[in-house]
Amino acid sequence: MKKMLQVSLFRVSVLLMGLLLAPMASATGVGFQFLESTPIGSWQVREDTDISHKKKTTVSVIRSSLLGSEMRNGEKHYWIEMVMNNYKVSKKGKRKKDGDQAIIKTLVSESALKSDPANVLNNLRGFGAEIIMQSGDQDPMRITGAGGFMGGMMQAMDLEVNYNFTELGNESVTVPAGDFDARKVQGSGTTEAKVIFKKIKVDSDSTAWLSKKVPFGIVKSEGTTTTNKKTSTQSSELLEYGMSGATSLITKEPKDMPTMGNMFNQ
Repeated sequence: MKKMLQVSLFRVSVLLMGLLLAPMASATGVGFQFLESTPIGSWQVREDTDISHKKKTTVSVIRSSLLGSEMRNGEKHYWIEMVMNNYKVSKKGKRKKDGDQAIIKTLVSESALKSDPANVLNNLRGFGAEIIMQSGDQDPMRITGAGGFMGGMMQAMDLEVNYNFTELGNESVTVPAGDFDARKVQGSGTTEAKVIFKKIKVDSDSTAWLSKKVPFGIVKSEGTTTTNKKTSTQSSELLEYGMSGATSLITKEPKDMPTMGNMFNQ
């Protein structure tokens, strides 16, 4: 249970970093406007590398796409899809597929994408009006009221999230997708959760390079995560990107999970 929670917290932090780092940068004066630099149909593919405290390496190839928009409750929302494939890496550098392909398609309000991300990170009840998930060839599942579901889950775990970010100016970086004159942003934070009687504390720091020429903004990132005093390192590089042509990899009609939103409600 503890291991599963650690992985879930890391995946949630990666998702939030990927979706919200751009508007966060704008809030701290970087001048990056997410929706202006990420038009509908745009996409990026990056490779994330994680080296655990036991020196075991895993790699995730993640494709992020902005698929479209629709109105919900009088406000414009955007569909963002992340497709993740994970690999274990041997000491000789050989990769082996680890689990099925995972797809997470999230409906995010325009205000969340434009707001101060610190408020979004600390109020996940308002994040994600709807989430559709698919693992491998299984039927996709829809969670409605996903923000309330996540907020209730975090409340049940007594989860606390606190992050601070600082702009460090411009810097040239080279990644597989090309050369970029990027804005450099540094962040650090602490996440705490309680599962039954066990408290889990995650301290993290990261440095990210952003470009307004790239959908989702992220060109490169690197950092460390310390979970209950055990430290792992993470890095990410942009492999390729495009300003149009993105389509959803979820092709089947999702099945509803109407009771999930009330699972953790009190």
